Amino acid sequence: MREFGHSELGHAARTKRLVRLASEMILSPAASIPKSIVDPAQAKATYRFLSNPHVSSEGILSGHVRATADRCVLAGAVLALQDTTTLTFHSRALADLGPVNDGEHTKGFLAHTTLAVSQESHEVLGVLHQHVWVRSREKKPKNETSAERKKRSRESEHWGDNQRHAAREIAEARERGSAAHPRVIAVFDREGDIFEAMGVLDELGHSFVIRAGRNRLLEDDGSGAPRYALDEVRLAPVVARKTVSVRARAGATGRNAEIELRAIAARLLPPRSSDRRGDALEVNIVLAEEIGAPPDAQPLCWYLVTREPIETQEQALAIVRAYEARWIIEEFHMGLKTGCSCEDRQMESAHALQNFLAVATPMACELLRLRDAARKVTPLSQCTMLTPTEMKVVKELRPRAMAKATTARHLMRIVANFGGFLNRNTDPDPGWRTLWRGFEAIKLTAIGYELRDRARD
Repeated sequence: MREFGHSELGHAARTKRLVRLASEMILSPAASIPKSIVDPAQAKATYRFLSNPHVSSEGILSGHVRATADRCVLAGAVLALQDTTTLTFHSRALADLGPVNDGEHTKGFLAHTTLAVSQESHEVLGVLHQHVWVRSREKKPKNETSAERKKRSRESEHWGDNQRHAAREIAEARERGSAAHPRVIAVFDREGDIFEAMGVLDELGHSFVIRAGRNRLLEDDGSGAPRYALDEVRLAPVVARKTVSVRARAGATGRNAEIELRAIAARLLPPRSSDRRGDALEVNIVLAEEIGAPPDAQPLCWYLVTREPIETQEQALAIVRAYEARWIIEEFHMGLKTGCSCEDRQMESAHALQNFLAVATPMACELLRLRDAARKVTPLSQCTMLTPTEMKVVKELRPRAMAKATTARHLMRIVANFGGFLNRNTDPDPGWRTLWRGFEAIKLTAIGYELRDRARD
């Protein structure tokens, strides 16, 4: 994890400790600290490091964020995926954790992340910003007015704030590399359908694809009758059709869905909470609706508010494809919770838990990048996911499979075989969890090879 070496922690010894912690954890990210760091003295030093009040989650992530911004500049066009996840700690009763739902005994904190992926390939580039916070235990007044609510900090502000941070990091990366400004498209789910956030995106010059959660009032067209955005797009003609993959969820299996696309241009009025003050927002709206859904399935229906053009069929399809990439940030959250076991950690404070999350964040990105590599058909010689020693391990332990391997995809399927993947020709590509189990096995074996070679010397 070379990126940790550039983290700004205020002292070289802290950065050195972070690099050591990350290099040992990456071998088995789901393991507890005492298991991943065998030396008891070093394990205790790790707990002290994570609890150190002078070590912040922002500082830990700073090296990774910088490297991510550099990759964004090189990519040319990026999707900035934003989402919030809750980290819950059922077995911990730490006083500085807060509520995450209505349960009295469920405590934790929240993390709102901006994950950058390539617009063209959806390859994971890394995290541009991550904001973590503990919710207050104080209940908001039920009779609070809109004006009163706007006088205090609100969680809805994180969407615009995160995008500002991302823009700042990319601007600094441009100055370092003297490169052209990458095109940035923010992608939000319904929680991010916030008029003020769209205004921030406009100020930054960023485009966006946001799943609508509100049927907003449109500017009067002269007829005098009120018109609403989602109702209007439903009346538009079909402009394209597409097959999309619907992911499996609790109680529902995955499937391929046939969708029809309709699109309109619209001018959204400011919300009623602002007394409709301000200028109307010019957007395009795309409706992606499933046709012929199975009787036992919830039909897919996405209303997408966007700054992207809709003049051609290809442009409308590109908007849907951008929104499909939003699933990647959910996989990233799964990587934090399952791949790195963030919610199972035994720390003495919310501060330490948040610092651990910052250590785990680049690792979760690495899990997804490993999966991306497993799907590429680039020549084997261009694959850099394995070190020379790890490549030697694979060649010695899987000689027949490696003799036939010609692409990075072939290599990653062989890596997954070390994690239990059967690697039959008819098998689909492995998921990141199977890949990482294989990756762990290869790394541990490579350490054994290096120790053997040292002993011989």
